[in-house]
Amino acid sequence: MASFFVYFIFIFQSFWRGPQITIDFPEEGAGLSNSHILVRGRGHDITKLELNGRLVYTDENGDFEEELILASGLNIIELKADGRFGRKISEKRMVMVKLTE
Repeated sequence: MASFFVYFIFIFQSFWRGPQITIDFPEEGAGLSNSHILVRGRGHDITKLELNGRLVYTDENGDFEEELILASGLNIIELKADGRFGRKISEKRMVMVKLTE
């Protein structure tokens, strides 16, 4: 009976917290000099993860790396996730790309 209670608390914690996502790089408001960047981050308790509308896969620790090609000027990077219990979450980063000619 005690093991069932511990299992229930473990499952309920995932439901209560919901999906969790973070973008580790680039930072908000970053100034970049290259249009090719490697976006890094992580997700936990997720069933689906999208970066700018493109499906992204995580490793066994929930980490991901995905290459993006950005335009010169202001760019918005959006990470969206669906949780195991139907909850949705998103995180955005605005970065400025200034290409040298």
